[in-house]
Amino acid sequence: MKKLNGYRVSHRNKWLFIQNGMLSIQELSLLEFYADIFDFDKKHQSFGQFPVNFDEIAKIFRCSSSNTVRNWHGKLLKLGFVKKTGAKNTYQLSCFLRYISPGVWDGKAAEYAEAEKDQSIATILQNFGIDLQQVEEKVQIIEKESQELGTKLPPRALGSFKGESGIIKRKKVMIKQEFRTEEEYQKMYRDNPESLTPEDMKWVDENVKEEIEVTESNEKKIVDMYFDGDWGKYKKNLVLEEVQDGEEV
Repeated sequence: MKKLNGYRVSHRNKWLFIQNGMLSIQELSLLEFYADIFDFDKKHQSFGQFPVNFDEIAKIFRCSSSNTVRNWHGKLLKLGFVKKTGAKNTYQLSCFLRYISPGVWDGKAAEYAEAEKDQSIATILQNFGIDLQQVEEKVQIIEKESQELGTKLPPRALGSFKGESGIIKRKKVMIKQEFRTEEEYQKMYRDNPESLTPEDMKWVDENVKEEIEVTESNEKKIVDMYFDGDWGKYKKNLVLEEVQDGEEV
């Protein structure tokens, strides 16, 4: 992770993304964080790009699980504020020249500030290469998917199957913080002495789990979002629950 010092251009109209319901405060904060760490040197092959380490970012945002950051990141990716690159764990900011000062670094911050003055949110999004109507549709889809991931399944859910004995087997997956070393806990505490003690942080990581119902429609999304597409790792955290037909859970 790059050192968090120095400065860069920031546009006031970023708050319109929250006002118009496109991004949450956390998602916008993550976008601004990416704008702080991306490579702004045009001489570099990685110009406009930034590395992502969800565990490190989770520490900075004081999240108990990196999965929280993955969710925020996924929203930015789906809407088009960030893009995938050919390199692993490396992404590119959309419209990254807006964050670079003119002059030595040959950025276009001043041009975008002038062009977007008193303009609509649609015009601002166009500069990101994002269509407002598509954003609204994607936001609705994302919100619906988030609700589906956390809701209880009906008795005949697609992720359930019924045996001859009338027993319904339902699939659930357990989400928990990945293993941290003792040194990592100590460093987290040194960086933020007002947070939980290393012992308390370790207890939270070991005991706090998130349980998600699995269906045929959301299974791949869960694997991609929480397990980086690793089906083997996903299956290790999969739990089959047997419920008598008609029984409430």
